[in-house]
Amino acid sequence: MKAFRTGVVVVSIGFLAACGGGGDWSGDVRFEVTAVKPGEDLVSGQRGPGRVSLKLDQDQPGSPISDPWAHLDQVPPGTAVGDKLVCTVHKRDESKLDDAEAVQTIRACRKA
Repeated sequence: MKAFRTGVVVVSIGFLAACGGGGDWSGDVRFEVTAVKPGEDLVSGQRGPGRVSLKLDQDQPGSPISDPWAHLDQVPPGTAVGDKLVCTVHKRDESKLDDAEAVQTIRACRKA
């Protein structure tokens, strides 16, 4: 019985270590605009928000950024391809599972 309890404790600690990973990260990151896509008409009849595609214009920050983009309402009016922006990036590990991607949001962009 004692061995069983010890096994349960070891397995529980291992599970917590495996699932408790990651964490949250937030910071300002420099990007270059690679594409500007206007909003599209949705099936519901409403207009979806446009977006800008971005690429890093600096070294990877503390938490790697993948497939960066932002909604048009998060960048200055008149933003064009080639513009340099500084945006606030938030990454949040909602699932706490090692193989799950963290949720990434890019907001409050301003001209660099």
